[in-house]
Amino acid sequence: MRGFRRVRAKFAGLAACAVLLAGVRAASAATATPAASTAPASVAPTVLVSAGSTFAVSGVPGTGGASVSAGMLWPFENRYAFGGTLFADDLGTGFEELHDPNTGTALGTVGSTHRWSFGGEWRAEARLHESRSLRLLWGAGFGYGRQVLDEFGTAHDSVSGVLASTGVTFLYKASHGHAVGTTLAYRHQFVHLESEPDRSTTWATATFEWRWQGTPRE
Repeated sequence: MRGFRRVRAKFAGLAACAVLLAGVRAASAATATPAASTAPASVAPTVLVSAGSTFAVSGVPGTGGASVSAGMLWPFENRYAFGGTLFADDLGTGFEELHDPNTGTALGTVGSTHRWSFGGEWRAEARLHESRSLRLLWGAGFGYGRQVLDEFGTAHDSVSGVLASTGVTFLYKASHGHAVGTTLAYRHQFVHLESEPDRSTTWATATFEWRWQGTPRE
């Protein structure tokens, strides 16, 4: 257990360092005097929207569900980007068999518990490879999120905590600044398990992603 905690702490530290370093470099690039030959498109922000599903969810129910996120990134130094994203992840739904209280007859299965997490994070990205039409990116995030467990529509357990994430994105560059692709990511939320051991701490997401980078007017 202590070894796993050390691994978690190192992962969070690496994600935080990557995001912090990217933020500092992005700020330095923004305040630096641009060269006369700098293209205005190089500082145009990128809007991103993704939707998909969660899987490999720890805790209970742990069955996974939908995953959505949206954010904006500002490129700098040609191959890096820094910005922020908001997310909402469905971590699973538990089912329960209903019975007639008088006869005991089975009435069907209904969703009894539902766990999800939402929040925001600072995000840093680095371009690993780029060709004429394809792009491979690695990203890291560090932020804060809230996790909620509902029982029959009523919040039963809520907790907030720091979160860290990492993942790879494969993009196909379309026309007019658009790009589409897929992202495979891992997210870790640091929440206390002593009072509620069924809370989720780790999960993965597989999403379809759309991006658009506009070109500012000179």
